[in-house]
Amino acid sequence: MAKGKRWYRLDNAAKLYPAVATSRWSSIFRLSAELTEDIRPDLLQKAVDKVMPRFPAFKVRMRKGFFWYYLEEIKEPLQVVPDSGHPCMPFRYHENHGYLIRVFYYRKRISAEFFHSLTDGSGGLTFIKTLTAEYLRLCGHQVSFDQGALDIREKPTPEETRDAFMHMPLPKVRIPRKEGRAYHFPATPAIPHTLYTIAASIPADQIVEKAREYGATVTEYLVSIILYTAFLDQEKRRPGRKKPLRVSVPVNMRSFYPSATLRNFSSFINPCIDPRLGDYSFKEIIREVHAFMRYHLNPRLLCGAIATNVADEKNPVCRAAPLFIKNLIIGTVFRRSGERGFTSTLSNLGKAHVPTGGEKWIRRFEMQLGSPSLPLCNCAAVTTGNELRLLFSSNILETTLPREMLRFLVEEGIPVEVESNMEGS
Repeated sequence: MAKGKRWYRLDNAAKLYPAVATSRWSSIFRLSAELTEDIRPDLLQKAVDKVMPRFPAFKVRMRKGFFWYYLEEIKEPLQVVPDSGHPCMPFRYHENHGYLIRVFYYRKRISAEFFHSLTDGSGGLTFIKTLTAEYLRLCGHQVSFDQGALDIREKPTPEETRDAFMHMPLPKVRIPRKEGRAYHFPATPAIPHTLYTIAASIPADQIVEKAREYGATVTEYLVSIILYTAFLDQEKRRPGRKKPLRVSVPVNMRSFYPSATLRNFSSFINPCIDPRLGDYSFKEIIREVHAFMRYHLNPRLLCGAIATNVADEKNPVCRAAPLFIKNLIIGTVFRRSGERGFTSTLSNLGKAHVPTGGEKWIRRFEMQLGSPSLPLCNCAAVTTGNELRLLFSSNILETTLPREMLRFLVEEGIPVEVESNMEGS
């Protein structure tokens, strides 16, 4: 490695992504801030130049060692570029000085895309808030570094770059990970490097009230709609070959173990129903999802699942294996299981508070998941003010999941505004 450059080990969650990335696919997500005025590219570049030193764990490139990948500091500046083409395209390590983050602008929108080895949704939201706050300050607006936006005048703390997984009270017991294959909506794959987006704006107070009528949270409500949509679709298309229905839901571990880390610190749970056991009404599904999430969202079970990954990482045989052997094993396991075990993914970042003074200039935040590795449709949600912004991302031509989910919400009496980058939408 280059002399005098800082470097970081990949955190426990980050080790998966470079091992399974290909020229056609890598795990990427996008955070955006939509403003009320057109973006000034010169000021956005100045904002990026000032903000990046506050995020040293993002100012890095991927390097390959003999045993592990690692992240090496980049001295060159990160260049902002116009937002064109499809979002969340695969990173190429030799481009843009090797940065694993991209910053775009388009009309009134600032977007940042992250390779998942850098951070999770929480860390990404912190970055886009900080960048937006600094940009607005350069525009002459009085905006504070608060509500999740970091003060760029302060130095980064050691905890912000810490691998928080290594500081958890992990049990010795391992929780098995294998869950079997789940039902996937029949799909026609889009051409490579294509990501379709359907965005829905939903009144947050109305969806919260409707979820409460069922005794559920918004996340439980949305997960239940996905499962119900998949249940009806499977009953219609493949009644004689039923498979379990499963939704992967990322969990922010900072909710259980407070940490200032800006790197990955999340796990996931997989609410599931099995139609082979009989029919389900929507009310039955939401009751099961509520019970499942209440049971699994506890530190002991979450730590048990993480302990399995950490134990594999610390295994002497695994540690001694060269990187190409590790990649071969990880890639094989991922292809055999990975997204085959999920019908869809729902990532809900919850309430994204606007930095003080930015209420007049920031219309909304939103999150978009990148292309799945298989032909699937996933979704992400963020609430700003009284707007829940729900973005569906897919690499398939069919719109079954978003169409039927949004139709269900309308039938429940919840108004929905929809936009899309698909032709004819």
